[in-house]
Amino acid sequence: LKNVLFLMLAFSAIVSLIYISSWWSTFNQKMIIKRIIFSETKILESHHYSNLLDEYLGKNLDETNLKVISNNIENHPYIQAARVSKKYPSKIKVEVIEREPIAILQIDPMVLLDKEGYVLPDAGNLKNYNLPIMTNFNTENNLYPPGEKAMSLNVKKCIYWLNKIKKHYYSLYENLSEMKMTASNEMQLILSEQPTHIYLGVDEIWMRLNTLKNFETKLNHKKLSDFNYLDMRYDNQIIVKSRSL
Repeated sequence: LKNVLFLMLAFSAIVSLIYISSWWSTFNQKMIIKRIIFSETKILESHHYSNLLDEYLGKNLDETNLKVISNNIENHPYIQAARVSKKYPSKIKVEVIEREPIAILQIDPMVLLDKEGYVLPDAGNLKNYNLPIMTNFNTENNLYPPGEKAMSLNVKKCIYWLNKIKKHYYSLYENLSEMKMTASNEMQLILSEQPTHIYLGVDEIWMRLNTLKNFETKLNHKKLSDFNYLDMRYDNQIIVKSRSL
């Protein structure tokens, strides 16, 4: 009787092990990554980012390191931040914050710059943007590593002012065609309409822009583009030249 009981217990244990092994195998199959879901993107189409994660398809979800995936995504020049989560049993969800271009830098090849001065290489999207073009800056390519901040001091300075203009004087930003740095490091703005040149000089840039803004509010029916140029480089005055009829 003891032998029979022992055999029954042994058989039951073997059956249980087989069942558990089969269940574990099935469970593991369900845990294979089959899909990677991206949040909505506005700057680049999501396939530009999802291609970076193709290697994770078919791998075990439970064994996947989310921090490594997040770092891979954030290495893309256009990504500011990424949050990655597991969606059991077989999906990964990726939410991204993209860098938004605010200017085009005229070098060869041309690149986009965001508000912090990060260099965004042309991903076939440059032609889609109608942004101010920054001209007459140092064109050495090693100053503009993709995905990193531009190292040119003049570019950094102009991006700072451009971002401030966009925040506090948006109508001017919208009308900007070009931001130029002269050989003597004076800042020049060129409007899209006509075009009108605005000379800002080297120092007290924001004070001069505020003076320009106040001047514009008093133009009534006229516009900045009705002038050939506006010279802001002198204290407490604006020298203007009206456009010839």
